[in-house]
Amino acid sequence: MMNERIALGVWGYMVLAVLSEVFTFYNLHATAGSYPLMVTVVLILAASQAVAIVLFYMQLTSEPGSIKLFALIPIMFLSALIIAMLASLG
Repeated sequence: MMNERIALGVWGYMVLAVLSEVFTFYNLHATAGSYPLMVTVVLILAASQAVAIVLFYMQLTSEPGSIKLFALIPIMFLSALIIAMLASLG
């Protein structure tokens, strides 16, 4: 079972990351030409949240390395699709 401090730390990171995403959106949304920067920052924060959820709440931190790698393959595939989609927009 996960340590209570670790669970609270991950939860706190999730809250801070969401607040950072909202702050980034409202501060960079009105600035002309900063849309790619805003999207990049929000995507990096969202990806880090997904990795934290997978590692801690799905308890992959206690699994062997091969299972961790197997779980990260779909995340890398999804990242490649998102990058290709963003490249096709501009």
